[in-house]
Amino acid sequence: MSQTQPRPLHHNTPLLYSHALSRAAGTHVWLKMDALQPTGSFKLRGIGHACQTYAANGATRFVSSSGGNAGIAAAYAGQQLDVPVTVYVPETTTPGAIAQIEMHQAEVTIVGRSWQEANEVALASCSPSDAFIHPFDDPLLWQGHASLVSEIATLGLTPGAIVTAVGGGGLHCAIPRAMPLS
Repeated sequence: MSQTQPRPLHHNTPLLYSHALSRAAGTHVWLKMDALQPTGSFKLRGIGHACQTYAANGATRFVSSSGGNAGIAAAYAGQQLDVPVTVYVPETTTPGAIAQIEMHQAEVTIVGRSWQEANEVALASCSPSDAFIHPFDDPLLWQGHASLVSEIATLGLTPGAIVTAVGGGGLHCAIPRAMPLS
């Protein structure tokens, strides 16, 4: 008997052709609209996948560190999976990001002047039954983020390149693993 995979927490987002960017670049440019995810960013792809995996393996709480989008994604995933979430954020986190995390019933702890400081406290707070949801450095996140490339492939497109912004690098780690070999 095979196990069915749970439905992902993220949405399949549109891929829109950009005439202006295509003209400027001299090649076809498509934009993946991940701002349309329930949390407003691609982060839900990987964090949702990691949270689903950790919950299936018995995690009773998710602990995350974030400056914003990763914490929002962890809070949303925990709410959807009915798993409590604590997100540690630095003092520099915007009130809007904190409000979005709290909107998904997560506990927010503001600590430190930088993400690194908040991350250290988050790691120290974990119990054996908790899952630490790293904002970018976890192969489970990369596997979830790779769904972006899979969605492009289902449209019959094989990109010559994918351009992304790089913050922590989680999406950047996912794309080369997901790209078809030429």
